[in-house]
Amino acid sequence: MASIDNLRLIGISGTNKVMAGELSRLARRAIPGIRMPKPAKQGLGALVYPFDTELAAVAVSYHRTASRVLWDLFESHARRLEPLYEELVEDISRDTREWLWDGASISIRARNVQSFAAGERQVVGAVKNALVDGARARGMRLRIEPDDPDILIAVRIHDGILSVSVDLAGRAMHQRGYRLEAGDAPLRENLAAVLVMLSRYDSRSDVLVDPLAGSGTIPIEAILMAKAASQWTEKRQPAYLRLPIYSEAKVKTEALYPDSKPTVVACDIDMRAIEMIRQNAKAAGVLDDLQVIHIDVRDLSPRVLEKTVGPTWDPRQVLVLCNPPYGERLEGGEVDLYQDLNEWSQQFTEGRAAFMIGNPQFEEIFKREPRVRKPISNGSLRGYYCLYDL
Repeated sequence: MASIDNLRLIGISGTNKVMAGELSRLARRAIPGIRMPKPAKQGLGALVYPFDTELAAVAVSYHRTASRVLWDLFESHARRLEPLYEELVEDISRDTREWLWDGASISIRARNVQSFAAGERQVVGAVKNALVDGARARGMRLRIEPDDPDILIAVRIHDGILSVSVDLAGRAMHQRGYRLEAGDAPLRENLAAVLVMLSRYDSRSDVLVDPLAGSGTIPIEAILMAKAASQWTEKRQPAYLRLPIYSEAKVKTEALYPDSKPTVVACDIDMRAIEMIRQNAKAAGVLDDLQVIHIDVRDLSPRVLEKTVGPTWDPRQVLVLCNPPYGERLEGGEVDLYQDLNEWSQQFTEGRAAFMIGNPQFEEIFKREPRVRKPISNGSLRGYYCLYDL
């Protein structure tokens, strides 16, 4: 076991470049004069930076494409429980970094440890015992609290190395807290943010339209990203603020671009979905920034959009971005909808359209050659992101 000191961002496979670009944008705005280090890439969905307290706080507060933000503390090449325990106890007993305190409660979460000689529960048990015994050697008493710990410890294996980290948010980053209701097979919030980034949405000029908005996740994330809004409030705070190293810090609730005025339109044929969109947008604090239309996509003409958007309407700047339903969400009626989407898109002779595609028939029916085609998944559902010029 060895002590390390890294900031790790974990996200959806294939999104390293997106995550790095977003953090760079946020850090340049939030930390004057910062020189962003080049991250090390581990696999297709993890970035590693040297740990910095300010950069870590920015990542936890504002980063929307990551699923976890971790402070890596220790790593080991051990493949058996006994040496893992012994190494970790020794390192914790010597560690002087300010992440532990007497009386703190902890919980252990293990992922991707299948290559270890013991099972996941045994790995968790060894790390838990090492943390408790190593802290005791420093005169600290730790408590085990599975459900709501002060410190969530993340254990994972990457490139043959087992790492032990503090989860700085204390939960999955996609759990924003604003989605009070969601439809069938909802899009994860951080995946929606990835789609917005991949589409290169420019809130200063683009008109973003989601014609099949469902619960409104894509339009809401687009607005929040345009404003670089915080994920937290005074009542809902990230776990990193409990750590002694952040004893003087306060929750970041202010947006980094509060004056941003994005033009975003959310549409759906289902009145229940329209109510969900409004409810979720209100909870996210962006209802006043969002145009909501109860309409069938087949009736959503450029003229309707021009009337809705008003003087800022520019057909050259249209960005259609949506997650067309498939499978159980349509009970097998995908083909008809995809044909309708293809015909509907012919009305737009400028701009671009991007889709998160779960059914390969979509590409056959849409009859355009995508400018970008990227494999990407929504949880366990594999799919593709496709960007088309209209």
